[in-house]
Formats: sequence, structure tokens, C-alpha cells
Amino acid sequence: MLTNALGVMRAVETFEDLVRPAGMIGVMSSGQGSIANNTKGGFEVYRGSKAALNQYMRSFAARHAGDPRAMVLMAPGWIRTDMGGPNATFSIEETIPQLVDTLLAQQGTPGLRFIDRHGASVPW
Repeated sequence: MLTNALGVMRAVETFEDLVRPAGMIGVMSSGQGSIANNTKGGFEVYRGSKAALNQYMRSFAARHAGDPRAMVLMAPGWIRTDMGGPNATFSIEETIPQLVDTLLAQQGTPGLRFIDRHGASVPW
């Protein structure tokens, strides 16, 4: 919870004034933070921390209604990392360019979105 939700929001709150009006505040969430998509259970602590992050960002966005900056919660997919493991679907090398392109495409569109690395909406 400290790493996945509270620490992220402390960073957002601390550095938000450095983001220009046409800029973006983007945070790394997870599809596992989607309450609507939780049909199998498991990984409850991780899921709960990412769902908390999503809720905190919704509150942040509500407190900043009318803010011209884009705000993005990104669900990158299952990535081969120490956490994702060797059987994960995607490598970091193939995922990062997609994440960057998708995030850059969100600039100039105010409001909060929860999206995957292709820009598709993720259910809350």
C-alpha cells in the first residue's frame, strides 16, 4: 500500500505544480486494480493497493475539476519483470515504446482516464 498507492500519491501531490497546464500527470496502475474485472480473485493485497491508487487519483481529479492537464492511470499488461515473472506475455523492450506513445497521445485531453497500453479504457 505504501509503494503502490500512498507513495505514488505523495509524489503526485508534491510535484503537481511542476506539470504545465498542457502536460500530463500519469501513474502506473494495473488491470488488477480494476474492481469490475476482478472475476477470479487472488493477489488481493496487490489488487487492493492498485484499486486504492485508482480511487486516490479519482479523488485528486475531483479536487482538480477543470484542470486542463491530462491525468492517466496506465494498466501496462503482464510484463516480464522480477514481479511479473518469466512467463509474462510481454517484454519491457516491446512494452515501453507502446506505453510512451499511448501516454503522449493523451496530452491535451483534460480529465482522468484509466487506460491500457493501447489507449483502451479499463473498467473501474
